[in-house]
Amino acid sequence: MFSFMYEAACVIVFGFAALRLAGKKVMAEMTTLEMVTVLAIGTIIGHAVTENELWKTLVCISLFILILLAFQFLALKFRWVERVIIGRPTLIIRDGQIIRRNLTKLRMTTEQLELRFREIGISNLSDIRTATIEINGQIGYELTESAQPLTRGQAEQILALLKLQLPPSTGNTDALFEEIRRSDG
Repeated sequence: MFSFMYEAACVIVFGFAALRLAGKKVMAEMTTLEMVTVLAIGTIIGHAVTENELWKTLVCISLFILILLAFQFLALKFRWVERVIIGRPTLIIRDGQIIRRNLTKLRMTTEQLELRFREIGISNLSDIRTATIEINGQIGYELTESAQPLTRGQAEQILALLKLQLPPSTGNTDALFEEIRRSDG
């Protein structure tokens, strides 16, 4: 009578384990193949509870994960498989100029592109040497020399030339990773 509860628990636990095996990525970082696999597994899990076909469900989830892992392996081994399955970044700005032809291929308007740059704090496209839309949909960019932020090392060099000294750093940057270091032992 309560076998559906057992089956639902099995499917959820198995689905979770399968997705952990698939890899650690946030949705925004997933390739198209990975996203389709995750959505398919989610759909299968949803149907599994109502279909009463536990073994078929587990086999389907396993098959999806195996296909995903096979494609990922092939993409690592063969460049052409990577291009076909995962894709390549698309250059959208070169020397501060928008490459409209590539923007059209991406079905993106200039306004949408400008919005994305404003969201990451860039208000002038002429400050960008090169920019790409990466395979995960994020923007990758390289600023011109004059637009790059000053690093602490550069500031120390300038101050040394002026015979001045930077105040000591108050933030403990190591604390960010301390918990991870302890857990990896």
